[in-house]
Parts: sequence; C-alpha cells; structure tokens
Amino acid sequence: MRQCHLLCRLNLVLTLGLLWVVPHVVSAVEVELTLKNDTVITGELVSKNSQNVIVKVAGLETRYSLSNIKKYHEILTPAQEYKKKRGELKDDDLEGRYKLASWLYQEKKAYDLTEKELVSLNKDFPSDQRVPLLLRIVRSKRTLQADDSSKSPNTTVRKVTPVTTVTPKITQNATSNKTGNSQSNQQQYSNALIPVPQEALTDEQIDLIKVYEVNLNQRPRVMIKRTDLEDFVKSNLGKEGVPENRREKDRFLRMEGYEQLAVIFRAKARDFYSKARVLGDPEVFKDFKVIHRTYILNRCATTDCHGGTEARGLFLFNRRPGLSPDQIVYTNFYILNSYGATKAGTRYDMIDRADPQRSLLLQFGMNPEDSVFPHPPVRGMQAAFTRGQEDRQYQMVRDWIQSLYSPAPDYGIDYRVPISATPASATDAAPVMPAN
Repeated sequence: MRQCHLLCRLNLVLTLGLLWVVPHVVSAVEVELTLKNDTVITGELVSKNSQNVIVKVAGLETRYSLSNIKKYHEILTPAQEYKKKRGELKDDDLEGRYKLASWLYQEKKAYDLTEKELVSLNKDFPSDQRVPLLLRIVRSKRTLQADDSSKSPNTTVRKVTPVTTVTPKITQNATSNKTGNSQSNQQQYSNALIPVPQEALTDEQIDLIKVYEVNLNQRPRVMIKRTDLEDFVKSNLGKEGVPENRREKDRFLRMEGYEQLAVIFRAKARDFYSKARVLGDPEVFKDFKVIHRTYILNRCATTDCHGGTEARGLFLFNRRPGLSPDQIVYTNFYILNSYGATKAGTRYDMIDRADPQRSLLLQFGMNPEDSVFPHPPVRGMQAAFTRGQEDRQYQMVRDWIQSLYSPAPDYGIDYRVPISATPASATDAAPVMPAN
C-alpha cells in the first residue's frame, strides 16, 4: 500500500515536471516582443515556456530568451479586444458603448461584432438617432461583402497579375525604350491630345458631390430649406422613415440637418438630394485637399503633364483664372473618379474603392518594376513613392481611397469629362454611409 502511494506521488511529480519542461504549444496568436536593445519583433507565437519564446517571423521560427525580453505583448483578436473593452463599460454608458461600436467598425472592420453591439444599444437607447443610422451602414457594408464573396472566382475584375505590357487604352510605343531620351511624350503615347477644357464643375454640382460623399455619422452641418422638407414629406408618404402624421412631421422638421438628410437617403428620394447643402468640406475632401495639394498638383496636373496643352489620357486642372479653388479640387476629383484603363482585358480604375491598392492613382506613382500597371514612360519622370507601399504618401493616398464609399455613387452630374479612356461606370444606388 505504501509502495503504491509512493509510486503515485512519483508519477505526479514526473507529470508536473514534464508539463513544466515541455513547451506550451499554442494556437495562432500574434505577439509583439520588445527586446532589451529596444528592437521590436512581431510574429506568430509558436511556443513558450519558463525560459524561451519561439516566434515565427516571415515563415522562420526564432527562439528568444525571456532574459533578453523587456516586454511581451499578445495582440488580441478583435473579438478578444471587444470582450475586454465591453467588460469595462457599464450597460447605461451610451457614449462609451457607441464609441466602442464605432471603433469596431472603423478600426477593426469587425462588422458582425459592430452589429451585435449596435442591436443591443438600439434596444437600450431607442431614442438615440446615431445608433440606427450606424446600424444601417454596417448592415449595408456586410451586404456588399456578401455580394463580393459570392462572385465567381473566375472573374477578372479584381485579378492582379504581373505586368508584361501596358495595353490597350494607355500604351507604350514599341521603340520607346531605345529612343526614350530623344522622343517627346507625344511619341510615347497612343492616345490623342486632349483639348484644354473650358469649364469645370459648377457650385451646384460640387454641392451634390458633397451630399453623396458626406459621412452623416460625423454629424456634419447640413442645411435644407423648410419648404423643400415639406415637399419631400408630401412626395414620399409611405416610404421608410417618412413622417406619416402631424406629430412625426413636426419632429422631423425640428431635426438637425444631417438627421433630415439621413431620412431622405433612407427614402431614396434622389430628387431631393440636390436640395441639401453640406456646409464646408466632408471629411474625405478635407483629406483629399491635402493629397491634391501635395501629390496631384505637384505630380500630375503640371503644365508639362496632364495639366497642359500636351495632356493625354486625361486632363487635370491646376491654377486657372476664373475658377475657385473648390472648383479645381472637386473637378479633378470627379475626373480621377471617372477614369479607368484596361490591361489584358482587366479594368483598372484610377480610384478603386473596392480594392484601393489596385488604384492607378497608386500604381502610376510606383517604380515600374513594383507596379501591376506602371505609368506609361515619360521622359524625366521619377516614381512618387520611392519606398513603395512603405512610402508615407502612398499610405496616405491608400487610406483616403479606403475611406470613400464603395461602390461609387452615381452623382447624376452632367459634365463632359476630359479623358480619352472609357470613364468608370458608376452604380445607380443611393448613398450608403459610410465606407471607412
């Protein structure tokens, strides 16, 4: 009996010893290690024990001694972060929970978790107008994702392939590589010269673009005349969200402008979109104005390139007497948003909202060997993004494109776009807020 007892104790000691010595193998978890020399290592955790941590970085497993690690941090999944943050909030903390939902949507793109929190918020705070608005936005985004995932894998719209030649809308002259230093831009392009346009977008057209691209979740200043609001109610009775009695109508008329515009969007009353006026620039155009000033005007819209009499492919405005700064900025945005080119039967948009990294606005700024669709050769032209995708300006442009609504709305604007390539086809859909 005593021997059995001793054997049991010995087995227990051996088992505990093995548990201590054998590394703890974990499922895929991202970790960040800060070594004592301040080097930061980020990779997939392979195993850890009392002495070492093994991390897989770029496919290679590397062992790090705990004695050489100053800080160890496990990078939580969105679900784990949500659980942790939600546990720190009280159920009656409307602002805290709404910020959490916005963070899940904007930063983590965790649409399922966002919807879960918003549904709960909507039940707890039914009078808050922001919650159902963001909930509709999230559900629209999820629908778009589902539509994209259901498309045939054989489709070539999103396919990115290594570059061989640039065809056919923007083409490189077959002899340009040999005689590039002596040839003009005209010989290197197959597109005809574009006559310098005399007209830019009108103020009314600019206002309409603002309406389509505004993010109502940011509570912008919006003005709509009372008479237009009353006409909207009369013309759209029976549609979702439209007031049906005097009390609801009075409440609608007292709403903030952005809330009234949300109701108009919900009813898909396109005839009334032009009745709204967004004061100032929507956030996406505040960001675009920085990109326009530092990248578009300096690299694309110069008089020697797309902003002069030798412009090919597309024309972009720079400084022009009689045009306001907003006319130049918004017209150039509209032109860029309308431009597309094809290569080997695959379309590439200048601004690809569904897949920002495929955007020609980015690809044309890359070194030719790093681009899936390089800019046609131009004498003296240097890459804008010298560090490729790590370039700070590249990341700024990419993030801006990602912040735009997807798919692109049809603004319903009658404007002859100064491009020689087939313009991008816009979708005939009501605005969907937001696409961040």
